[in-house]
Amino acid sequence: MNDVLKNLIAAEAKAAQLFQEIENRNIIAAGKTEKEINTEVFQLANELFGIKKYWHKRIVRAGANTLHPYDENPADLRIQEDDIVFLDFGPILEEWEADYGRTYVIGTDPLKIKLKKDIETAWQECRDYYFSQTDLTGAALYDYCVQKATEYGWEFGVLSPVI
Repeated sequence: MNDVLKNLIAAEAKAAQLFQEIENRNIIAAGKTEKEINTEVFQLANELFGIKKYWHKRIVRAGANTLHPYDENPADLRIQEDDIVFLDFGPILEEWEADYGRTYVIGTDPLKIKLKKDIETAWQECRDYYFSQTDLTGAALYDYCVQKATEYGWEFGVLSPVI
């Protein structure tokens, strides 16, 4: 394995450690705002790994804000009981970029728990599909992802399932 790949894998492993520590410290909780969680994660990343730079904006989105595209900057929401939250961070670790995201469910809402599980499974399937292809366009990958959402009973970009 070459040094570039080793460094990228090490950066990704540290990002995974960061997210594990976010969970261990219960940083994502009802009553906090998206901005408060973002700040706490930024401070934790600095504390654990000296991370101060990110290659893309840090995203914490909850509830209806999870439907906004990356480029938008929706109003800061307060996390509610039985909410859904996702984090997307691109920390730079020793000049190597990682990109890590996770979806969390606050509470016990079975529909949101299903969504979280389906997102993780579909992401793995889409990743595997991507790596199995030798000639794939962005549009074809997008279509595949939309198809996966449908297979799991969801409409791509819509918070409620297809009934």
